[in-house]
Amino acid sequence: MSRILLLTGNASPADRERCGGFLEFLRRRAGLVEGPLSSSVTTADSSPALSRALLRLAGLGRLSYSGTAEGAVEVFYTPSSAAARQVFEAGPEAGFPEPVQKKQAAAFRASQGALFRFPAERGEGAVEVFITDWSPCPAACAIAIHRAHPFAADLDKPEGASFTGRYVRHPLTGDLLPVWIADWVKPDFGTGAVLVNPAHDATDLAFGRAVGLPIRFALVPSNYDGSPATWPTPPLVKTGRTVRTGPYDGLTPEEAVGRYFEVLAERGLAQRHRDVQIERQRIGKLVPASAGDLLWSASRGSVLSAAAGIQGIPSELAEAALLTAALAVDPGSHPLLVCPAGEQAGDLLALRLLVHDLTGQPLVPAAVYLLQKVQESKVEAAPELFRLAALVGAPLQQVAVVKQQTVEQVQRFLKVHQELLSAATATPAAESSAPPESIGRAYGKAKAAVLEGDPAKAFGFLQQTQKQLRDLPAEGRTSSLPGYFVLAQVVADVAAPPDLAAGRIWERL
Repeated sequence: MSRILLLTGNASPADRERCGGFLEFLRRRAGLVEGPLSSSVTTADSSPALSRALLRLAGLGRLSYSGTAEGAVEVFYTPSSAAARQVFEAGPEAGFPEPVQKKQAAAFRASQGALFRFPAERGEGAVEVFITDWSPCPAACAIAIHRAHPFAADLDKPEGASFTGRYVRHPLTGDLLPVWIADWVKPDFGTGAVLVNPAHDATDLAFGRAVGLPIRFALVPSNYDGSPATWPTPPLVKTGRTVRTGPYDGLTPEEAVGRYFEVLAERGLAQRHRDVQIERQRIGKLVPASAGDLLWSASRGSVLSAAAGIQGIPSELAEAALLTAALAVDPGSHPLLVCPAGEQAGDLLALRLLVHDLTGQPLVPAAVYLLQKVQESKVEAAPELFRLAALVGAPLQQVAVVKQQTVEQVQRFLKVHQELLSAATATPAAESSAPPESIGRAYGKAKAAVLEGDPAKAFGFLQQTQKQLRDLPAEGRTSSLPGYFVLAQVVADVAAPPDLAAGRIWERL
């Protein structure tokens, strides 16, 4: 049986009620169509599983953090390039309706450029940097990374900019470049690492002046002759010709871009790359706990395993509905997804990305149900009345307006249902005989609407049937009530006779 996942994101309480009501409708339908409800229909998961998932994302460098005034730590998730490309480039086989795919693709930003690899001075590995203009790259003097970058995962990180004590090799010149941590480096752009070139970029220039980096030029104006009168003024962007680059002197910026890439690609240290990125997504909050599987290390600015033996604050993850939903997707499974239409590019998109980064596989749903918002009016109703009114007041694709009239219709339905239930208790229903033809047709239409996932349409047929059932003599209702009770139970979550053989009756409808 497929899991049913509810994604409500920043939806209003009323929208959450409508989505929650529809999820319960799907659960009741599944119990009829597929047999008794399975416990796998859930978004619940254990705290240890959440902790392991969070630590995995932290190890991949996909998390960043922000402290709160209350002492908690907000946790943000930045999708990997692989996850972003998979979703951005997905086709019909991905299982998402075309309008949803288009809306989600529009949420990404795409940039053409290249990935340069800067090998670590010591040990294995490298820092990959996404660059859109590398014409002045020989003059680069440092690499800047964001605070949660894996290259500095095991280091204490003081506030503000700090030097990691580590170096990488410039792939074109072999120079040693220091690796700095800088808060202005965004984890949701490129690889979370930036090539610092103060002479040729305004942001890099400000950073270089602040921490004392050299300001070297690899491009100079065409009138440059080395004299003080022609010394260039930083930042110099995409203009002039290359200088002090050995065999590459005298090239225009365009020629330099082509030549440098050709050389680095031959060395296996550069490749063309379309960077596809999206803003980071909040996935939870670390709160102090007396004991737990997680440890928040303020000095390292990261979450660690409590077994790491490092001084820190024992913590647990709260408000983690999105991560919990991602963990409920077993590899190769095809869940049913329910969410407000406004969350197509919010929680629904974030779930696709999270599942890819956690499992290495795309999320392919069995179905995606998008519910339009609920337009609330000044009406007072008990929570169960409001939820049912929001569910059956309009088709899923339409805004549901919960008016007093809608609530009164639901109240009348429930009142008549109780009357029919009392009558059935007094006169047991005869399952073996067929209901009148007109009622049988209405049941068939209501059943079809249930299978289509349209509770509002099914509810309309049941309302009409109630009127017919009330007009029948008591002895004439007995053959019609079993089908009514089964449909009413799945659509409106109302009581039915305890001995009702729902599965057998459903098949006969």
